Amino acid sequence: MEERSAMSCYCGSLLAVVVVLFLSASLGTGAGAGADLKGSCAATPHPDVCVSALQKDSDAKAAASPRDLAEAAIRAASAAGSAAGDYARREMDMVKDNGMWQCLNECAEDIEEALSHLDDSDGEIDDGKMKDVKLFLDTAEQNVWNCDQSCRGAANTPVKTALLAKNEDFEKLMSVALALIKRTAAGDAAQGPAAASKPKPKTKP
Repeated sequence: MEERSAMSCYCGSLLAVVVVLFLSASLGTGAGAGADLKGSCAATPHPDVCVSALQKDSDAKAAASPRDLAEAAIRAASAAGSAAGDYARREMDMVKDNGMWQCLNECAEDIEEALSHLDDSDGEIDDGKMKDVKLFLDTAEQNVWNCDQSCRGAANTPVKTALLAKNEDFEKLMSVALALIKRTAAGDAAQGPAAASKPKPKTKP
């Protein structure tokens, strides 16, 4: 009887240890990565959009730094912009109304111009050229805003509604990317010039 009681106590203690280890591992791997992503997204104009987009990016989920999250946000913005631009170009071949065609054409051009500025920023984050990246994104964001202006006079149709919704998604992700870039730049500035670039290897005398 005593032997069975001792064995039961031992098994209970072992189970408790296993549960504690499991919870520690779960909190260490899941909560730590998520807290960084959610904490960074909370500092953007659209936290929910930011979290939703970055959680779909495998690199962002395993992000080691704010710089990684900023790069993921740029990728998400580029994807949203491409979807909006492709939609506008497809609908141009089908609409009959001249005002709607003009809206689609000008909006497509604005989005494509914005995407070109996003392409200009590709790789610049790694080089530490934060001022250039912010300039590219500021200019791209202006082009997205121009799309709304281009379609102001067009008739309210399902095509226009869908286009502006896609453009709004693009605009939100652009502002998220810009906020994360600024956050990254502020972090680099606080840590000093060495944070923006890798240290050069020492050479033997």
